[in-house]
Amino acid sequence: MTAATPATVTLPRPWTRRHPAARALLWLPLAAACAAPEQGGPVTGASSLTIGVSADTSASGSEGTSTGQATNPNTSADGESTMGAPKFDLGDGSMCEGKAPGLYCDGNVAVECADNGTLADSEPCAPEVCVEGQGCVACTVGQWSCKGPRVMSCNVQGDPYWEEIEVCDPSAGEYCDVTVHGCSPLSPLGGTEPSGVYYLYSTFSPVADGFNTVSDVDSEGNRIWFTAWSGGQLVVAAYDVQLLDSDGDGKLEPHQHPDSVDEPGPIEERVFTFVQSIPISNDGAVPHQMELYATPTTLMWAGPNQITAYDLATGTSSQVAPKSPWIGAMTYGYLAFLGYDEVSDVWYSGNESGRRVFQYDAETQQWGYAFEFPVLSGDHMDGMDVVTDPNTGIPYVYVSDMTSNFIGQYRHDPVMGWVQENLFTYAEDTGVPVEGFGFGALYHFWVGGWNQNSFYEIGGGDLVDFLDPPG
Repeated sequence: MTAATPATVTLPRPWTRRHPAARALLWLPLAAACAAPEQGGPVTGASSLTIGVSADTSASGSEGTSTGQATNPNTSADGESTMGAPKFDLGDGSMCEGKAPGLYCDGNVAVECADNGTLADSEPCAPEVCVEGQGCVACTVGQWSCKGPRVMSCNVQGDPYWEEIEVCDPSAGEYCDVTVHGCSPLSPLGGTEPSGVYYLYSTFSPVADGFNTVSDVDSEGNRIWFTAWSGGQLVVAAYDVQLLDSDGDGKLEPHQHPDSVDEPGPIEERVFTFVQSIPISNDGAVPHQMELYATPTTLMWAGPNQITAYDLATGTSSQVAPKSPWIGAMTYGYLAFLGYDEVSDVWYSGNESGRRVFQYDAETQQWGYAFEFPVLSGDHMDGMDVVTDPNTGIPYVYVSDMTSNFIGQYRHDPVMGWVQENLFTYAEDTGVPVEGFGFGALYHFWVGGWNQNSFYEIGGGDLVDFLDPPG
């Protein structure tokens, strides 16, 4: 049965969750006592557990805190947040020296120079294009693009705008393909030979606080959100993670790992502190059918009929994106996975029916296919997120199978279309599932363990080049 369609939420842009400027991270006081969540409303508390992973990457834990110094790895020495420092040039004014007043381009940043050779203003144009003398424009002659299932061409008669040329039929396996300026049949994109490595850092079980079937994790700041059952109630719950200087060298080293070539050494301890549990309903969804996307003020989750936004301050829910009818006709007819490209303002999703990533067109409220990835030695697709590389400003879609140790990295090239950039791998414990994942705390991915009743932390290695801020 199709649910009634409420008004669509228009989200502010740029809506930068991944590396936002001036983000203050929350660090709650630690307590040894455990606080079990209850039903009937949001539950908060301050239970904590210190977790470390030994050199053989097996998990271990002990209550209490380490004797190592507990500080925040995402702040500078003066206390300022470094989580969001942009790593691409936004125009520093030096390019205006000796230039006449006007609009110039510093890469894809529009720069306005004043009459005294100084910077008057600058504006990142993405997803638009910077043109000298004009600033940011929607597109340029000869450009092609995709919006959900729609094939778009740049019309430069008057002010440039995107014009619909063709609508592909996802129910027939078609996707928008910029390389042919039209629709093409989906086929697996990329290889299965690993090109990089990453590592396992920690595993945490919230069973002592009353949670089970821990799934579909995401992270905002140092806060880890996940879906689970609690006393038979579907909940979204959160813990804060704190990194300790457990090796006593005076530095916080989230990527340090005994197997790492670039940052060898013992894994530093993590402390997990229970924050809250929110009882929700999601049209009959179970924890492993509703991947999360978290911001400081809002939780979004996928589900049987739509993407939902939950306001953390008011406890009210709204629709972000409805499900298209063709998705409902699939073997698993719901939106299960979730990622958001804040550069292009595009939602991505998918489900267990196949290794096919969906992309959303907000203008028509329709989903289309983006790309299909190959079998990554697992049972089915079960993890996706979108993370913008703060070095380059390029958004990457990361995908995974449920029962394998691979993360595929994809980007959309305006000429070549979707490209597999890398395939990362690590040595996992046998049988550890992937039940949704999200990027964030400690610049790592956090993964739902489903029948393991835990979530775990992976990253570092070659992923650092695409995820870490400068310095």
